[in-house]
Amino acid sequence: MVLENSSACSRVAQLLLIAGFILLPAGVTSAFAQDAAALQWFRAEVTEGTASGQFRWAIDPSAMDSESAELTIVTDEHCSLYVNGQRILKNVALKQADGNVEAAGYNVKSLLRQGRNLIAVELNSEDKVAVFGLSLIARKGNDVRNIGGGWKKAPAIPPVGWQQTDFNDRDWPEVKPVADEPGNRFKVSMPTAFAAPVIPAKARTAPFQFEDGDRVVFVGATFFERAQLSEHLEATLAGTLGDKHVTFRNLGWSADTTYADSRGIFDRPEVGYLRMVEHIRAEEPTVALICYGQNEALIAGLTPEQYADQLGRLLDELTASGIACVLVSPHELLPATPPIPSPSRFNSRIKVYSETTGSVAQSRGLLFVDVFSGFTKQLRDIDYAINSCYKLPPEQESKPASSDSLTASIYHSLAENGMHFTEYGYACASLTFRDRLLNIPANLPVVDVDGSTKTVTSTDAEIRNVKWNPDDSTMVSFEVQEKMLSALPLVISAGAASAKDVALNGGVISQGETSQELRQRSFLAAKDSQFKQGRSFATEVNPQYEAIRKLLLKKNELYFHRWRPQNITYLFGFRKHEQGNNAADIARFDPFIQDLEKQIHELQQPQWRTVVLKTGK
Repeated sequence: MVLENSSACSRVAQLLLIAGFILLPAGVTSAFAQDAAALQWFRAEVTEGTASGQFRWAIDPSAMDSESAELTIVTDEHCSLYVNGQRILKNVALKQADGNVEAAGYNVKSLLRQGRNLIAVELNSEDKVAVFGLSLIARKGNDVRNIGGGWKKAPAIPPVGWQQTDFNDRDWPEVKPVADEPGNRFKVSMPTAFAAPVIPAKARTAPFQFEDGDRVVFVGATFFERAQLSEHLEATLAGTLGDKHVTFRNLGWSADTTYADSRGIFDRPEVGYLRMVEHIRAEEPTVALICYGQNEALIAGLTPEQYADQLGRLLDELTASGIACVLVSPHELLPATPPIPSPSRFNSRIKVYSETTGSVAQSRGLLFVDVFSGFTKQLRDIDYAINSCYKLPPEQESKPASSDSLTASIYHSLAENGMHFTEYGYACASLTFRDRLLNIPANLPVVDVDGSTKTVTSTDAEIRNVKWNPDDSTMVSFEVQEKMLSALPLVISAGAASAKDVALNGGVISQGETSQELRQRSFLAAKDSQFKQGRSFATEVNPQYEAIRKLLLKKNELYFHRWRPQNITYLFGFRKHEQGNNAADIARFDPFIQDLEKQIHELQQPQWRTVVLKTGK
C-alpha cells in the first residue's frame, strides 16, 4: 500500500492527524508529510471590497522534542508568514502553473523552542475570499506528529507587533479549520523538500566593516541604552560610513542581563526574554552588537558558566534568524570622586565575565570586541588629546597621557559616579569603541600650515585649492575635508606670529589673540609633540558631526517611544480594553524615523570646508 497514492488511506490518515499524531511504517519518512490531507484550511472573506486576514496559531509546546519541524503553507493569494516573530515570507505570491499552486515548505526547527510558540499568517487578496492551508509536522525517527493548537483571527486590522508571541490576543475570536478548501479554486503541489527558513548570516571578521544595507541593533544593558542620551556612540559609527546606507536601532535596556530580567511587563522574566528576542527579530537586523556581562558579574550566585550558557541560548536564537552576532565585553568601571564609593573595585569580577564573553565568541567563531582591557587608560589618552587643545594650562602640557595618576575632576568629567558616562564621557568612550570595533584610532585630524615654506600638510584630512596671499589681509586659504566625522576637533596649526585670525566657512574660531594667548593654547600631542613649542592653533569639532548627533537624538527618541511607549500596558497589555484603540498610532512613528535617517545619511559624508588664515596686519 502506498499512502500518498491512496485516497482512502489519505482520509484515514487525516482522521489520525486530527487525533493528534500518526506513526509511519519503517522506511516511510517524508512521503506522508507531502499529502495535502495534512493541511488545515482557513478562510478570510468580506461582503464588499478585497479580503485580508491576520491569523495567530499557538503551538502545543509538548510536541517540540523533534529532529525536524516541517512547516507547509499554500495559498493562491499574497501571504506573509512568521514563526516566533521571525518573518519568513513577506506578502509573497507562491508559484502557480496550470491551476496548481506550489506549497512552500520550511524546516523551522531552529526557530522553535520549549514553551510557548506562535505562528502568524497574513493574507491579502484582490477577491472577496482568500484561503490558505498550513501544517506543521514534527519528526523524530519514525515518530511523525501533526502539531496542533488553537487558531485565532484578528477582528480588525491589528497594530504593530501582532506577529509576536507576547501580543495580547484575548480579544481575537477563535477560528476553526474549514472543510472542502481550496475546492475548485486550485490544486496543491506539496513540497518535496523543506528549506531553511532564513539565509544564514554572512561571517564577519576583524576588524569589523559595515556593509551597504546593514541593519544594526544594539542589544545589551546600561552602556547601550544610556548612549541614547548623547548619541555620540551612534554618531561616531555613522561618521565612518561615507555613502553606505546603514541603519541603527538601540534595544538596550538599563540594568538588564542575558536573562532579560528588566524586560518583564507584569509577567515572568522568561516572557521578557521572549519579548527581547522577538523585538530583535522584528527589526530584521543583519548585525547585532551584543554587550552583556557587567550586571551578571554583580549578581550574587550567578556563575560565569551560567552566564555563558544563557548567552549561548541567546546566540542560538539570533543566529537561527540569520543575524551576524558581534559580542562586546563589559567595560571597566571608573574611579568615583569621594564620598561616592568607587565602583572600580568591582573590575576584578567584571574582568572574569569579560573573559567569559571572549571565550563564548571564540568557541562559536564570532567576532569579539574587548572594551575592558586597557579601557580606562584609553579614555584618559583620548581625554588628554582633546583637552590639550582647549584648556590644560602650560605647566601640565608636558604631562604624559600614560601617567598612572589622573585628577579626580577628569574622572568626574567622564563619569560622575564611575558607572554612568557623562555626555563628554560617551564622546571618549565612543571613540574607544570605534577603535576596537573598526580598528580606527582616535587620532585628531591635523592641518599644519607653514608660512615660511608655503606648505599645507595634513593627517587624517584631505587638502585642496590652497591659495597663498590671495589678498592683502589673507595669508592663505584652502579647503579641508576630514576622512570621517567624530567628536575629535580639527586642529589648524600655524606659527604663532604667522596668522591673526583663523576662520572656517566664514565663522572665526580664533580671533585677535596676542602671541602670549596663542602660546597658552599650543598643542602638544601625547607622544611628544607634532609641533614645535610656540606654534599656535585653532580647533573646531566638525559642525556636520554635531548636526548628525542632533538628528540621531530626535530619531532615537521617536524610536524609543515606538518600541517602549510609556503606556504600553494600556496599548498592548492586559489593560488594552481601555486604550488599545490607540495602539494603531505606534506605526505612525515610522515615516518620521525614516525621514530623519535620510537626512542622517546625507550628512554622514564629510563635506569640504573652507579655511582662511588672516594676516596680522
